[in-house]
Amino acid sequence: MIKLFRNIRKNLLKEGKTTNYLKYAIGEIILVVIGILIALGINNWNNERQLKQSNKVFLSKMLKDLDANEKRLSTIVYDSLNDGTYPSLEEAVKACDSILKLTYLGLKESHFNYLMTAPFNSGSSLLNLNDNTYSELSNTGKLYSLGSETLVEAITTYYKRGERESDYNVTNSKDINYGFIKFDDGFGKLMMDYHIDSLNFNLNNYPFYTDKNSKEYKDYQIGMDLIGEGQNQNMIKMKELIIETIKLKDLIKNELQHD
Repeated sequence: MIKLFRNIRKNLLKEGKTTNYLKYAIGEIILVVIGILIALGINNWNNERQLKQSNKVFLSKMLKDLDANEKRLSTIVYDSLNDGTYPSLEEAVKACDSILKLTYLGLKESHFNYLMTAPFNSGSSLLNLNDNTYSELSNTGKLYSLGSETLVEAITTYYKRGERESDYNVTNSKDINYGFIKFDDGFGKLMMDYHIDSLNFNLNNYPFYTDKNSKEYKDYQIGMDLIGEGQNQNMIKMKELIIETIKLKDLIKNELQHD
């Protein structure tokens, strides 16, 4: 093709047809420009197609991360953990509230069995949100070409909130652990003795059990309040995160459908 164009130019020059030659040269330039534009268009189309395919893969992976987050949070809030070893946060918060109310009414021997079996400890579970895909996108700079501006903003907001709530969760869990330490030497020791050797256990050996003015009794109230409030704060935050997780999942699904 190039040889053909060269021969045409030579013939025009030999024949002294300068005007025709200039017209031909301009036409050839235009053809070259059009060819370059077509090549660029094809290249851009191919790059855009590859980007869409890559985004689809990343969004699908993020959906799996969010599914895992929703499942984990829902289990902690609503279901028993580790085959019933730990109650849900909802159960634990209710139990803490019931125990605390009983202490203010005045503990009696008839309350003992309930205190020993009440599911007030949910295990101080941390959030541990799955953010593998988000981290990969952030580290490689691919996050901001992932989809619509609304979606990118929603993803960023969700995971930034997750980081913030994780910090609060750690703080709340420290309060919960301090609550256990607070009554460790009193009611904590009482419960341990009962669970280790219930046959030989005698409640009369723990006079602080019914003594509202004893240090052990007051420490038990303070500790139970710390445990209950810490778990309640974690529960509130986790319930909010479950809602935000579902919202983000819907946005991603909508983005995938439009692709």
